[in-house]
Parts: sequence; C-alpha cells; structure tokens
Amino acid sequence: MTTPQPPHGGALPPVPRLAPVPPAPAPPPELRYSGLAVGSLIAAVVFFPAGLVLGILALAGLDRRTERGKGLAVAAVAIASTAILTLAVVIPAVATREDHDAGRGGDASAHAQPGDIRAPGGEQEDGRQEDGQGREGTDLSVFDIAVGDCFDSGSGLGTFDEGAEELTVTRLPCEGPHEAEAFAAVQVEGHDAFPGDDELFALAYRECGARVQGYVLDSWALPLDVQLYYYYPGAATWRLGDREIICFFGQSGGGALTGTLRGDAAAMDADQLRYLEVTTPLEVAIWGEPLPEEGLDARREWAGRMADSVGQEAGELTAESWPREIEPLVAELAEARLTSLAHWNDAAGAGDEGAFVRHVEAGYDAMGIDSEIEIRGILGLPVGG
Repeated sequence: MTTPQPPHGGALPPVPRLAPVPPAPAPPPELRYSGLAVGSLIAAVVFFPAGLVLGILALAGLDRRTERGKGLAVAAVAIASTAILTLAVVIPAVATREDHDAGRGGDASAHAQPGDIRAPGGEQEDGRQEDGQGREGTDLSVFDIAVGDCFDSGSGLGTFDEGAEELTVTRLPCEGPHEAEAFAAVQVEGHDAFPGDDELFALAYRECGARVQGYVLDSWALPLDVQLYYYYPGAATWRLGDREIICFFGQSGGGALTGTLRGDAAAMDADQLRYLEVTTPLEVAIWGEPLPEEGLDARREWAGRMADSVGQEAGELTAESWPREIEPLVAELAEARLTSLAHWNDAAGAGDEGAFVRHVEAGYDAMGIDSEIEIRGILGLPVGG
C-alpha cells in the first residue's frame, strides 16, 4: 500500500501575502506577528492536533490593528486538518465467502462477529508490543503490510464494523497465534478520481478472491471458518496517492489463527501438484463470483468464465495420465463437469435474476463434488469439512 507523505513532509502551504498599504503622509507603525499564530504553525508541523486548536484560536483572537499572522494561522489550520484526514487511512471490509458445495461446509458469515480476542497491551522500550495474551509483536502501519505478514488488527477483527477505519496493526510471528495473514496486494488502476467505497469493495472482493489459490496452492486446505478481509483506500488517502488493496485471511468472529496458510509445493508429490495445476483455474473462477450488488450483467459474465473454466478442466482431466487407482474417478469427474457445463452456459445467458440463480445452483449440483472428494482423499489432499 503506497504510504502517503505526511503533510509536513513537503513544502508548507503558501502564506497569503499581505495587501500593499497605500502611501500615507506618515508611515504606519509596523505590525507585530501574533505569537499565537506563529506558535500554531510550528505546532501544526510538530503536533498537528495542537496546531489545529492554536490556529483556530489565533484566527479568532487576532487583533488586526496591532498584529499580523492571519496567513500563518490559516496555513496551520490547513496543515493540521490535512494531517487529521490521513487518520482515515484505509477502510477494512469483510467479504462474504459463500461455499459452492455442500461437501465444503456451507455458507460463511458476511460480517465479522462480535468477540474481541485481544486484550489491551503495553508498548515495550524497543517499540515491540505485547498483548494481553503475552504475544510479542511490532507496531506496523497498514501501508507497510507485506504479503506473508501475520498480524493482529488494531481493534480486533471480532469487533470492528464493516467500513471501520484502521491505522496500525501489530505484526506477529506466524508460528504463534495471530488474527490475520496477508496473502496478496492489488494495485487499483484505471481511475483518475476516487471510485467510491462500493467500487473498491467489489474490486477487492474479485481480485483478492482470484489470488487465494496462488498463495495457499490448495484452497481446500483453508479452514472453513477462515474468511477474506481487505484494507482498501479511503477518500482521504486516495488524494494522497494510496492505490493499494491488501488482501488478508482472518477467522470468522475474530478468533486466532496459528501457523501460516501459505502452501508449500515442496511438501507435495508430483500427482498432487499435477491435480492442483489442472483444477486451480476453476477454483480461481469460483472464488471470483461477483457480489449480487454488482448486477446481473457482471454475474452473467462470471458464469461465462465459469463455463470456460469447467470446459477447460474437463478436457485436461481427460487428457492427463493419472494413477490407476483414481483413473475411473477422474473419468467420472470429467463427465460431471461436462454435464454442469450446460447449466453454466444457461446461467451466462439468463434473462433474469431468478433464472440465473436456478442455473447456477444446478451447475454447482452437477459438478461431481463427491468424485472430487474421493480423488482428493486417495491423493492425500485436503477434503474439507
């Protein structure tokens, strides 16, 4: 996430010039600068809350007959106000993860549930943080979260409302308990002006979902209570150049994760990797299902991508050579995928919402999940549940 430069990091806003004084028979006495106005500008750079207060007081109490400094006070208020806006750094939102088959655990909640797992902690002399459970971490700006970082959110995933704002997190070792794990960073492109929260939420939902597989290798390995969360730019940080969405995993209800969710190809054999390579494109398409709010056109377009992925997978399942013990099951799975293909094509051409939903449900029902679970069991891959 692009770190915005704090307002005091660059040039100060220009101080308005005083209007020229017309010639007079005798020069007027030189006006002195208001100490409060000067102090407000200094405070705005050093400690902006004090600068805002002093700037307002200076404007209110400035004696224009004997004092100068209106420009300084205005600049102080501008700097401090901009700095305060940067506190609205990002807006995390929790997305719905709807399971696409009965064999993988049903529906996930659309919102984080109440229940804060973090107790107040204290800061140590070296900047590390220790929470109420004795875990030791490091304060980190949300702009500096990197893929693979494990962390606790600032207020706890179990307590914030959708659209809440967050400034810092506490980075923790992935081996121990933590609330979240960052798995992708997405650059927002194609927008000159701030696109709005709804547009960014839809983009985060789509793009983060498409990147799950590349991080975990096998999305079936994810615990059923893990959801996708996002940090995305707010209007204030967009103006400061923020264009990055951070995608991270968190447990539904704010519970603790232990260990990394990143997949390890070195821990898999050739048959497992080949099966995941063939089936990954369809899994990515499934994760990219649009939100209902995105409209029927977007959902029909997604159904078309599903149809392409289903047809591609069926062809590759048939073309590949598989261990003898799973060959009949792979043939069954490929046949089921082809059966479901007709429903996905129908969904792509559905004339209304009701028809679309019926075709999508039929497409999922016909995909041969039972055969897929059996194949995975034989190969030693996770089967969910």
